[in-house]
Amino acid sequence: MPKDKDKLNDSMDLKNLDKEAYNTLVEWAKSAPKILRQLEESGDKENIKKFKIQIKLVVNKLEDIQQLIKNKSFK
Repeated sequence: MPKDKDKLNDSMDLKNLDKEAYNTLVEWAKSAPKILRQLEESGDKENIKKFKIQIKLVVNKLEDIQQLIKNKSFK
């Protein structure tokens, strides 16, 4: 019986981790415009390019996590 309870706790933790990861990425994405403006003001084109790539990666990850959360909520 304890093994079944452990499995249930693991699935609950995964749900919380998905939501926590999603919320963390959302907060980062909200701060991205300010950081991008600062980079543009400094004129460092290489860092601007790298940061834009990071933004795309974060947006893609947000979409992946959002889809996982939706799929889990329907089960």
